This record gives sequence, C-alpha cells and structure tokens, in this order.
Amino acid sequence: QHYFIQSNLSMDSCSLADSIDLETRAVTAECQLPHLIKNETVVDFRDQAFQWVKKYLGGPWARAEMKHFRCKGMRGDLTNYLYTCKLVLWDGENDGLKVLKTEKDYPTKVTLKVYGEIDTYVGFNKVEMMTLNVILAERHYVPKIHAIFPDGRFEEYEKSRQLRAGELRKTEATNHLADYLAEYHKMVMPFGKTAGRLEETLEHYHAMALSVQFEEEGKAKILKKIVRYNIYEELETLKEICFPCHDLVVFCHNNLGEGNLLLTGSKDDRRMQVVGCDMSSYNYRSYDFGSFFASMEFDFGSPSYPYFTRDRSNIPTEDKRREMITRYVRRLDLPVAQQKVTEEKLMEYSQKFILAAHFLRGCWGIVQAHVSELEFGYLQYALACFQAYFEHKILNDL
Repeated sequence: QHYFIQSNLSMDSCSLADSIDLETRAVTAECQLPHLIKNETVVDFRDQAFQWVKKYLGGPWARAEMKHFRCKGMRGDLTNYLYTCKLVLWDGENDGLKVLKTEKDYPTKVTLKVYGEIDTYVGFNKVEMMTLNVILAERHYVPKIHAIFPDGRFEEYEKSRQLRAGELRKTEATNHLADYLAEYHKMVMPFGKTAGRLEETLEHYHAMALSVQFEEEGKAKILKKIVRYNIYEELETLKEICFPCHDLVVFCHNNLGEGNLLLTGSKDDRRMQVVGCDMSSYNYRSYDFGSFFASMEFDFGSPSYPYFTRDRSNIPTEDKRREMITRYVRRLDLPVAQQKVTEEKLMEYSQKFILAAHFLRGCWGIVQAHVSELEFGYLQYALACFQAYFEHKILNDL
C-alpha cells in the first residue's frame, strides 16, 4: 500500500468526478507539448511516448502496435509534464491487444511524468531526484514506479484530483498532514544533512530570477511591477529574518501545497495522498509548516487564465496554525516538558518561513515564466507571491 492518509473529508466537497473532468478537458499531448519531443526523427509526441513504453515497460507494452496505444495530457503539475498512457485491450470483438497469462502482473494504464525544465536550474541534481523517488516508492510514500529513464518515469496510475484550498482548511485535512509530517520527518535518507540547503536554494532561484528578461510587452510589464518590490536587495533582509535558525534539521517535503495534495480512491475508500516529493531534502522542519501555511491562500482550481486565484481570507489564523502544530508535536513522543517548548519554536519559526516560501515561489514563478511551455500564469503568480510576502512581513512586524 502507498502511504495514503485516510480522509474523512465531506463526500459532497470531495467528489472524484472532478478527476474525470480533468481528463475530458486535457489537451492532446502532441498539440500542447511539441517541444518535449526528444528525437529529431519524431514529429508526434505520441510516437515518442510509444517508443518509451515499448522500451521501458515490457510485457504487453513491448508487443503493442500504435493502434493499441493511447496517450493523453493531464493538468496538475506546474513543473513537470503529465500524461496517462494506456493499452486498448481486446474485449472479444475489437482489434485490441490480448494480454497473455504470463503478463497479468503488468499494468495496462500508467502515468507518464516527463521532467520539465528543472534540470536547467542551478544546483539541481537529477540523479539525486531519481534516487529519492525510487527510495520513497519502496517505502510507499509515493506511487509505485514502473520504470525510470533519463527524461522521466512511469508511475502507477490511480484516478485522483487535487484538494482545493477550501478543503485544505478543514481540520480533518490539517490533522492528516500533521500526522504525515511527523512520519516523514523521521525518515533517514542518504542525502546531505547540512542546514544550509534552504539558504542555497533561495540564493540560486533569486540569481536565476534576476537574470530573466522578457521581450513580450505584457510579461515585461508584470516583471517591472515585481522589480518595484526591490527583490534585488530583499533577499538579504529575508536571510536576516530567517537565519540563523535553531530548529531541528530533518528530512522535509519542502513543497506542501494544494497542487501536491490529492484525493484518491473510491467513494467508499477516499484517501489523501501527498505527492510532489521531487524537491525533498534535509531542511528545518518548521519550513514544511511555513510552506504549507503560505500556500493556503492560493487556489489553483480556476478554469481560466492565469489558472489560480488568491484569497486573503484563507490565510490561516494563529489558532489554525497552532492546531496543526500541536497535533504534529503530540505525534513526536516527546517528554511533556518539551512539547510546549517545541510547539512555541515551531510557531515562531514557521511564521518566518512563510516569508521564505512566498519569496522562493515568487522567484520560481519568474524563472518558470521564462523556461516553461505549460499554460499557466507564472508571472502573475510570482507577483501575487511577492505581494503576499510583503503583506505578511508588515502585518506580523517581521
């Protein structure tokens, strides 16, 4: 079983019908993502995907012909490119593929994740990310990996949809996330365990963002608005606020938010699943809370451009933040005398790391607007993140 979190969220607010709608609205892969073709002799992305399934999945996939193959793009990831790949199976009448008895354990529908432009980022280590996902899959924290290759990976498919911002405010959701983090933070992983990773990441994204320029007038105007926030010098102020930090360094998810929290399973067995672990690393544990709290005011369920909205009323109150942190601390099996001290430290540090999360995502949005072909308002999102950053900084006297 995956590390799924059993969910008690309202059935009305968490209908899995949305996941069907996502597939219905998806743009065909060859039209949406032509730049993903890795082979100059291939003119259709479906041909590229077909070559990958035949080479890496084996079994019935290796025997399949193009007429047995379907590939469809999916929305949901703002960094990588997602598809569903499936085989058209023989049902006794159609010209589908017959699965042999010896192939019954092979999947006939999978998720294809093609890595986006993250490998162009300074400091990104693809080998480390691939190793990370293999380990997490073996420990059942992410979907089973059927195959991994230089351009991406094939994962187990299960129908799901993203939880929306309003749903993430529910106590059931935050309690489950607190339990998840209490377990995730206990993991021992074979990666660097120094405390400077977050600071380095901020510096890398900041430097990349400052180097971006746009010829398109609309984008140039938005970038000019962002620059007015004096982001050139603000990083040093942020570092003075957040560092040095005396919180524990543990293995963190680093990217908790609406897009990486899914509702999956059947109507009778709904579960929350945390995904998007590609950026996990050792970090201050309070950053995971700050990152999640920062994300709660953004909703990525908008059907029209720029495909997100920001609602200040969704900013978690002090009571809401404390509720989640208290739940987390109680799962750490600490002596009673240490629980209150730990809780107060997490409240203090996570408040500061809300700033770091907003700043990092703002810089990330600028870079993505420059390199990504995904249809999303990255620059509008970057501007909203920097607005949230300065509002939080002023309102909390940081």
